[in-house]
Amino acid sequence: MRHLRIPLLLIIGLAIGISLGLYLGWEIFPTEYVDANPAFLAETHKQEYVRMIAAAYAVEGDFSLAQERVAGLGDDGVDLVTAVTLDTILKQQNETEIRQLVNLASALGIYSPTMDPYLPPAPATESSP
Repeated sequence: MRHLRIPLLLIIGLAIGISLGLYLGWEIFPTEYVDANPAFLAETHKQEYVRMIAAAYAVEGDFSLAQERVAGLGDDGVDLVTAVTLDTILKQQNETEIRQLVNLASALGIYSPTMDPYLPPAPATESSP
């Protein structure tokens, strides 16, 4: 009977230790991310962030801030804007969102023929006689 007591105490101790550790880690001292770099987001969250950048740019009109936000996505930030814009156009999602993304992409120097219907019309130039 004595030889079963040590493994049983070891198993009980491990169970209590793991339970206490999980409780402390999840409930008492959870990790909180503050001011995290957008480059470390998961791909789906990066795409959503691009949509938020486009919406903010449409409202604020601050191109330097939009560029800074896109640069925060890392080296592939502009490529991500292109991909999200074209994907949104091809899926024919919300037209307001498409126009916001096309506006941002156009400001960043990105062009694709699929963007043409959503680009604002070019201002008419007056011709002199």
